[in-house]
Amino acid sequence: MSFTLPDAVASSQDLMALLLDVKQYAEWFRHESIKKQVNVTSAKEALQLSPIAVEVIRDWGKNGELTSASLDELIASLETYQKQAPNMTITLAAPASRGFKTNIVAWCRKNVAPGVLVTFDFNATILGGMVVRSGSHVYDWSFRRAILENRSKLPEVLRNV
Repeated sequence: MSFTLPDAVASSQDLMALLLDVKQYAEWFRHESIKKQVNVTSAKEALQLSPIAVEVIRDWGKNGELTSASLDELIASLETYQKQAPNMTITLAAPASRGFKTNIVAWCRKNVAPGVLVTFDFNATILGGMVVRSGSHVYDWSFRRAILENRSKLPEVLRNV
């Protein structure tokens, strides 16, 4: 079985949280399966999962019955994904909203690499723009860099303002 990671799972931290949720669900599922086999009713409430974990588990179970073995396959797939996915860090001048992150991740997965994990950082000293790190490459489109590269022109610009 194969799956596509939702765009809401942007970074390796998001993937780790999803993996922990799925592992917790798999354990709960095993316990509930055993209880059903021996006809024991559970007084325990249903397990509360994140909406992303629910979505991923539902998508995974669409191709067949959800079993302990299929949940183990999902966990193995998520762990493999975590180890092999390319990583990218985007540094902005201010914290990014969840919607902005989701849009950027969707764009990166469409235009850069389908399985890329994007970590967002912020650093107010870049003043604006962004710095992108991918592997050993750094792409700096920050206002700070632009100002420092053109520092000889700055007095002239300020005089004309």
